[in-house]
Amino acid sequence: MNRSPKATTRGAGPHDHRGVILLIAMVAVVALAFAGMSLVRAVATAAAIGSNVNARQQAMYAATVAFEHDVVALFEDGALDTTRDDPAHNYFASRVPTEDRRGVPRALLSAADYPAGASIIDAGDGFVVRHVIERLCALQGVPSADNCTLSPPSIEAAAGAPPPGEPPREPAYRVTMRVEGPGGAVAYAQAMLSVTRPNPRLSWQMLDE
Repeated sequence: MNRSPKATTRGAGPHDHRGVILLIAMVAVVALAFAGMSLVRAVATAAAIGSNVNARQQAMYAATVAFEHDVVALFEDGALDTTRDDPAHNYFASRVPTEDRRGVPRALLSAADYPAGASIIDAGDGFVVRHVIERLCALQGVPSADNCTLSPPSIEAAAGAPPPGEPPREPAYRVTMRVEGPGGAVAYAQAMLSVTRPNPRLSWQMLDE
C-alpha cells in the first residue's frame, strides 16, 4: 500500500521578512520626502508673505514722506498758486482727465508718463516717490461751488448752520503717490487734504493693484 507524502507547511523565511521591511522603509522614505517638500514650501510661502508685508510697510513710510512734502507745499511755504496748473511742482488746479479705476492719474501709471521736469522725492532706502496733487475742481481759476468740491470749515457749517465769522469753504485736494522700491516694486497711495481744518489731512489709504 502506497502512502501519500505528507504535506509540509513552511514558515516565511528570512528573505520574505526582509522584503516586507524594505517595502515599509520605502513607503516611509516617500512619506518623509513629501513631508519635507511641504515644509520647504510652507517656509518659502511664509518668507514671501513676510517680505511682502515688509515691502508694503516701507512703501507706506516712503509715501508718507512725499505726502508731508505736499502738505508743506500746499499750505505752509506758499510755493504754489493753487488757482493754476504748476506741473513742475506736480500740481494741477483741476482734476486730471484720465485716470484708472482706482483714481490713479495717468501720469503715475508708468514712469514714462510722468511730467518732464516734475520732482521725484528720494524717500531713502532705495525708495523714490512720484506724486501728483489735484485740486478737486473742474476748471482752473478761482474756486466756486459750481466748479469745485468745497469742504466746510466746521461741522456746524456742514449741517447748514455756520457760526458767525465762519471762514468760506475751500476746495479739497487729492494727492496720489507712486512709490518705487528695490527690485522693481511699485505701490500706490492716495490722500485727501483740505485747508479749512486745523489738520488738513482728511484721509489716507494704500491702493490695491
